[in-house]
Amino acid sequence: MKKSLSQKVFLELDLPGGADTIGDRDRIVRALIPQFNHIKFSMETLIKYYKVLRESNWQITVSLIWTGDYWELVRIEKGDTTQKHYGYAVDLGSTTVFMQLIDLNTGTILAEDSVFNNQIAFGEDILSRIFYAKGKEEHLQEIKKYTIDSIRTLMEKLEKNTGILSTDCDIMVLGGNTTMVHFLLGIDPWFIFHTPYTPTFNHFGFLRSELLDLPFNGLLYAFPSVANYLGGDVVSGILASDMTEKSEMALYIDIGTNGEMVLGNDRFLLTIAGAAGPALEGGISKHGMQAKPGAVDTVKIQNNEMILTTIENRKPVGICGSGIVDLIAEMLLEGWIDFGGRFNEGKSDRIVKREGDWAVAYAWEHESASGEELLFTETDIAMYLDTKAAANTMIEILLENSGVEASAVQRVYMAGAFGKYMNLESAITIGLYPDLPRDRFVRIGNGSLQGAYALLMNRELIEKVEEIYASMNYLQLEEAADFLTKMYAAKFLPHTNLNLYPTVKEKLLNRSNNKYSM
Repeated sequence: MKKSLSQKVFLELDLPGGADTIGDRDRIVRALIPQFNHIKFSMETLIKYYKVLRESNWQITVSLIWTGDYWELVRIEKGDTTQKHYGYAVDLGSTTVFMQLIDLNTGTILAEDSVFNNQIAFGEDILSRIFYAKGKEEHLQEIKKYTIDSIRTLMEKLEKNTGILSTDCDIMVLGGNTTMVHFLLGIDPWFIFHTPYTPTFNHFGFLRSELLDLPFNGLLYAFPSVANYLGGDVVSGILASDMTEKSEMALYIDIGTNGEMVLGNDRFLLTIAGAAGPALEGGISKHGMQAKPGAVDTVKIQNNEMILTTIENRKPVGICGSGIVDLIAEMLLEGWIDFGGRFNEGKSDRIVKREGDWAVAYAWEHESASGEELLFTETDIAMYLDTKAAANTMIEILLENSGVEASAVQRVYMAGAFGKYMNLESAITIGLYPDLPRDRFVRIGNGSLQGAYALLMNRELIEKVEEIYASMNYLQLEEAADFLTKMYAAKFLPHTNLNLYPTVKEKLLNRSNNKYSM
């Protein structure tokens, strides 16, 4: 197995005495040099642990972390504790925080859990949180505390689930978007979203855990960010995808609060990102919701009848992102809506008009958990098409700027919760993803978390992270040629140019009850 980012070494040191008057710190370094060469052993660490040597009769275990340039000694324990070697992988999302506890000796994921980011208390969207903190140091520190508390909560949950103490861990590797990492450090992210639209930092490397009041004994590493909208979570995801190790042309897509796209291979990486909004988490609709019990997650229309499934098979409470994609795709194919997302009155008794807005009642009063009809309106569809158009346009701009035809893309990595759970056919039907052979699409799930795990288990990847970070060429979305024209064309289902979506065109022609004229 490849060596992990952290190493634990048992030392039986020569006892001092007689002519051997070397100090404890130098004695430890001298014992480590033959195997580890360049050692950093700070006085802060020595002061914290110096009594352990004499208490253990100079039989100790030291924890070392590879920083890319040197090994840093972060902990000293009595006796041989090399079998207790653990680390954390973290995805610090703006909505949800994920964490894994990993046995670094075996690579086993001992436990995994998630919590909602406590920052939500200051606003569902990132911009609300940024405005809350802007110019108010006490508010900024409040958000920092809530961010750290989210991580601490997960550490406590994993400790309860496994019995492994957080103080037995030496290393945490974290992926997060640019704003989240700024908040984690208590640094105002205002300039990320205001001129000059650049972060205070891209890369901070390794930090001691106590600086962030995190209850483990070691270092925190965060993946570097590339730009305001392109964070370390994407760098981590690219590492996990392994796309930079292959010659095949690949497209990495992560659509959530932000839309982040990377096109490239082992020769180049071209990136773009922008706000996608809450649409893909169901946040655009009165009855939209995140993927929780009772959320409509799949929709089919057969013989003009709607068939739904919900998470945990409960009565419908609302509809989440994957359900919305299915709903719009099925209504398009069935002719309930036109290419512009407008309802075709009379196509179904579920097409109703409420408060002056046409809508589909995907659950009647007697079908829903709340006893009220659940609606998805024409206004909701228009807002969703804005998000869909933004994602579609980002892909088009990447392809155009690289001179790559969509057909030349051999692999599409679908990252994030949305990419993991949505119906691929439905996503292509509405024009969210390019119309390519389906075997080219790969669901990688939480790429940020997977990249953090990969780095934990293979310290050689620290150099690869730097290579990925340095090779990413970032395109400013607002500076792209004909951006608004491209956006407008992409607001239709699946696109104004239907020839870009041949399989969708064929499905539209083949649905027996459809009367589309091509």
